Amino acid sequence: MSSPKQAQSASLFLCVTFFPNERLATAVLRLVSSFCGQVLDDANVSSRFYMAAHELAENITKYSTGPRVSLELALEEDESSHVMKIRARNEASPERLREVERRLMALKTASDPVKHYDDLITETAMIDGISGLGLARVRAEGGLDMDYTIEGNELTIIAHAPIERWGAIGQVEG
Repeated sequence: MSSPKQAQSASLFLCVTFFPNERLATAVLRLVSSFCGQVLDDANVSSRFYMAAHELAENITKYSTGPRVSLELALEEDESSHVMKIRARNEASPERLREVERRLMALKTASDPVKHYDDLITETAMIDGISGLGLARVRAEGGLDMDYTIEGNELTIIAHAPIERWGAIGQVEG
């Protein structure tokens, strides 16, 4: 769950908690697609955030060891900037948490996210059933920054980027 402070700073906020099930993830992604299409004026920006949500939803569903996962979208604004964030949460095994932390740290510290992504494609091409490319794709193709926290057995991954403009849905003129 999000803290009240997070929700209060958001101009728009959507949180969906669901069972880690592929069919439910697909339904949640339809909601995300609609949300992005309504909120973001730029189809390219909308598709980048949808892709990030897709990769994150796939990961939290696939690797969850807990009964629930959540996906949150928030459009946060202040006087000078707008930031779109996608937060994905799940519980995972200690081994999985160590592996994802290693991958996320490498991704965050990569000086060239596209080269890092290309290197991962080369490294994992011959490994059957494991690619590990989703998070790197969000960073390289989507151009989103990645942050994460691990508290106990709960992993939270945040993909975020500033946006220039967003739709007028819900804005009051005055």
